[in-house]
Amino acid sequence: WPRSPHGAQDTALETMDATAKAHIGIQKLLQAEQDAAEIVAKAKQDKVARLKQAKAEADEEIAAYKAQRQAQFEVFSKDKLGDSGAHSKTTQSATEEELLLISQQVAGNKDTMMNMLLQSVTEVSV
Repeated sequence: WPRSPHGAQDTALETMDATAKAHIGIQKLLQAEQDAAEIVAKAKQDKVARLKQAKAEADEEIAAYKAQRQAQFEVFSKDKLGDSGAHSKTTQSATEEELLLISQQVAGNKDTMMNMLLQSVTEVSV
């Protein structure tokens, strides 16, 4: 085979071209790795934010429940400390109705809250 007068130059250009392609490939891999790391970091931030939101909502419900129970306790303690007669019966009846309503609300919302908490803990949006 006859050699090209520029044979050494052609080989050098091919080597440089292959090196450039390899460098571009490495850069693409590094960029993909960085993009993936950013996606994972964002997913973790979103998960933490959802957990904080769920905790805040649960804290609000607990605070409301505690306030309601405190009010019921005050009514109950007034009843036991001296109120008597029809007022006592009315208060007792109202307290029982409220307790029943609270129990029903707690039972009705329990599954929904558990599902919301489980969903926020187990979902990772990308």
